[in-house]
Amino acid sequence: MIGLIGAMAEEITLFRENLDEIEMKTIARMTYRRGMLKGQEVVLLQSGIGKVNATIGTQVMIDHFDIDQIIFTGLAGGLVPNLSQGDMVVANTVTQYDFDLTAFGRRHGELPDIGRTLEADPRLVKLACFAYDDSYKSVPNAPKLLVGSIVSGDRFVSDPRKIEWLQREFGAVATEMEGAAVGYTCFVNDVPFVIIRSISDSADSGAADEFDSFLVRASENSFKMVSSILEVMTYRQEAGEMA
Repeated sequence: MIGLIGAMAEEITLFRENLDEIEMKTIARMTYRRGMLKGQEVVLLQSGIGKVNATIGTQVMIDHFDIDQIIFTGLAGGLVPNLSQGDMVVANTVTQYDFDLTAFGRRHGELPDIGRTLEADPRLVKLACFAYDDSYKSVPNAPKLLVGSIVSGDRFVSDPRKIEWLQREFGAVATEMEGAAVGYTCFVNDVPFVIIRSISDSADSGAADEFDSFLVRASENSFKMVSSILEVMTYRQEAGEMA
């Protein structure tokens, strides 16, 4: 079973509208919807914003449902000039940029016994790239796709100096508030994961206004790409190519 998680209601609206719901459970004040989407059995969750909510939601999902893999999707702020609103980012690594043990000689984002970065599942990253090609081939003015590092922290970034620091310190291409927490929770539970984000803003001083005005379109792009991933999974399963 596939776990699908988004932080905000708007980020999962299209998933809810297209889900053939079988069961709904409320656990730890979060609502989990099990059903069929694009030929796959999924559990859909709106986790709420921030790393704590994302961690709780992911762990409860793993504990209470037969989860094989998790896809976290939604919006992010772009950190590099070649990313525009609507473009897609697939994380190959995630880092908690606001985890700080530098007083003890560690680097920003470095977790004891684990390290600085967590790697997303290579198979799911590759599948996401394949799904992007399938979704947007021959589409005029299609969003770009970038595979790279996404950093997460419990703050909405709207400071050009912070953008520069995140890019230089971590080599990050996008920033948001949940992905690394989901990645860490999946890591300790041995559950494969991938983080897929649509760029909603440039994380600078106008980020808040950009985020609100572009929320719907960016969410549509995320839904389209994740839907394509599920369709590819279904096709391959029917063809006997993957379990």
